[in-house]
Amino acid sequence: MKLSELIAAYGDAEVCYQKLDDDADKLRMNNGITHITFGTTERIGPNGTIKMGLVVWMDRDKVQAIIDRSK
Repeated sequence: MKLSELIAAYGDAEVCYQKLDDDADKLRMNNGITHITFGTTERIGPNGTIKMGLVVWMDRDKVQAIIDRSK
């Protein structure tokens, strides 16, 4: 399944996203691996966060162009 299909099936209006650039507490590089620590307003329960979280990597310039066009 493509991510767009997943979002469509879930319901576009119900999907939220969070940019790590905005919420990163700590960024560091170690042996070629980037480690990112970030905070979220999502609540936790006995099995982890209440909502399932996914990190999606996309071309930064293309995403910024889409965001700019939407304003």
